[in-house]
Order: sequence, then structure tokens, then C-alpha cells
Amino acid sequence: MTINKNKANTNKLKKDNMLIVNKRDDKILLIDKVVITTNKNSKTMKITGTCIKGITKRRIIATNGYDRVSETEAENIQKHYLKKHLVESYYDDIRTPERDITWIKIAPSQNRGIKTVWQARLTNLHDELKHISEDTGLGWYGYLNRSEKCIYFDSLRGTDRTVNQTESPNTHEFLSKFTHEELQQYTHEQLKGTIKHPYIIFSEKKKNLIDGKTTDDATNYKNVGYVAGKGENEDRLITEIGTATGFNRREVLIDLNNIEDPDELKSEGQKKLDTYKTIKSVEGKVYQIPNMEYEKDYFLGDIVTVESDGIYEDKRIIQAKEIYERNNKTVELGFGDKIPTLGEEIKRIITRPIS
Repeated sequence: MTINKNKANTNKLKKDNMLIVNKRDDKILLIDKVVITTNKNSKTMKITGTCIKGITKRRIIATNGYDRVSETEAENIQKHYLKKHLVESYYDDIRTPERDITWIKIAPSQNRGIKTVWQARLTNLHDELKHISEDTGLGWYGYLNRSEKCIYFDSLRGTDRTVNQTESPNTHEFLSKFTHEELQQYTHEQLKGTIKHPYIIFSEKKKNLIDGKTTDDATNYKNVGYVAGKGENEDRLITEIGTATGFNRREVLIDLNNIEDPDELKSEGQKKLDTYKTIKSVEGKVYQIPNMEYEKDYFLGDIVTVESDGIYEDKRIIQAKEIYERNNKTVELGFGDKIPTLGEEIKRIITRPIS
């Protein structure tokens, strides 16, 4: 946010204060940084920050042994770590109230998401929640509860709005035969009664995806892992995961020197191997057309159909950038896999398990 410092109430724009966008109680922004620039007779403030769930960056999974969650739904795993390390904090079995944020609460669980197991130790809470979301497809967000004067954190499951929904006869192959004019005229009305949710398709042909950029990057892709667990030299526990062969085989050493159980070594090794995936993404500005408006017909986290260079794919909306300029609003979306920044890639490379 950029604003003239002489405007009313700019004294409220300071670190750790929060903003609500467009009176939306689920769009709360936390101010992290304020820069004031002086130009001749005026002063300009530039305010940057994060959405409210970024507050989890201030905590780690503080524990001596591993904080493990037995097999349960992804929502319960997310809320376990949020509660134990932010709301009602513990270090192992020792209560640590000094780590609590009293105005944050956890919404009751609806047991959403796939069932899995999880363990974490001395990692950043925000990073761990992000990894859980990436592995399970279940996101999370914060919203303001005005009556209770607190922030609630809750899980978020995206909706399948693709043309390949169950019972839909409209496959990618079907769409690829359409001319430019036919695709533009292909409306929600034609799909009534055939699918659960009206489809959303972003396409250069449909002219609702502009300035697009497609990435297909296998630079860091690995599909076979030699997972090294506890032990020294020839006595070290090592297991192999992955089945690729020949030219397609890409190997990596995964160091998990704190694990001595062979089954646990395989499951944790697989999670690490999954981070060495091919990055396939589409980014671009989206043009708001009737029946395909952001936060009305589709939302962050939904799965939609994307066309680029004649290729149709189903991808999750994983990021949204909203730009407000006077009376104009522009939305830029990212579909598929997030392209890591240089800092994120360096962090991934240097991260090692703690013994």
C-alpha cells in the first residue's frame, strides 16, 4: 500500500497493526514494514506485510523429541500444530503459556482432507503448515470474528470446477476441437444438470487469461532416493525408494540420520523425495468475464481447467495477487506448482535434519 503521509489516520499504519481489505473479514493483512520517503514538500508511506496467517512465521515446532501425529485427516494435523505451538502451546509435555497468542482461536474440525501421519521437530510452523497443504491439498486461512474479538484459523478445501468433473462428458479432447468463436460461446448453461459445479476454464482463446507464462521445469526433479537413517559408516541404515529405470532414473541421497525405524525411514524419505518434483505452472492476469469472476464464481484453492498453447490441464489456483489502482482492480493468478524463489531454493538445499 502506498499513501501520502498527510492523509488522515496514517499514524495507524504501523508495524503489527492490521488492515481489512474491502470490509472482508477473511482478508486481514498484517503490517510488517513501513518505509517513509520524503520528496520536496511531501512524504509518501509504503506499507508491506502478509496475510494474517503469516503470523505463524513467528513460531517453530518447539520440541525436544518429534511432535508426531498418528494417522488422521489433514485438517486435524494442521490444527494440532496450530494449537500446540501458537494457541495453547507446549514444549513436549510442558505447558508454555508465554508462546500463546490469546486472541487467536482454532475453528472446530470437520475432519476434512486425506488421512496421513506427520512428524515435525524444530522447523518453522508456517513452513510446516505449507508442506502439509502441499502434500494433502488442504489449505488454511484466518478470519475475523467480530463478536468474539478474535481471529479464527480454519482449514480450506478447494472446489473442483474443472471440465473433467465426475459425470461431465466435456473432456479436454472435446474442448480442443472448438474454434475460437465456439469456445467463447461455450457457457455454463450448456453444463447444467451434468456436473456438480459450473466449470471454470482459463484460456487464451477465451480471452480471460492474458500475459500468461507457462513453466515446465525438471531442473531439480528426482524420482529415486537412497534414504540414509541412523548409524555410522557400513552400519548405517539405508533404504531405496522409487522404481524408475534407465534414462528416466534420477537419483538423490536423502539424509535422515535421526530415524532408526525402517518403515518410518521409508515414509519420511518419500515426503522428502516428493519435494524434488517437476515444476509445472501457469501464471497470468485474468480478465473478469460474466460467470467467471474471482471470489464470486471461483476462489483461491479451487481446481480449474487451464489452456495454454492448445494444451488443456486441470490445475489448482495456488496464489492470487490483487492489485488496486484507483477504481480498477487487477487479479494475477498462479496455477499448479509454485515456482520457488532463489531464497526458497537455497533454504531447501541447505536444510538438514536435526540430530
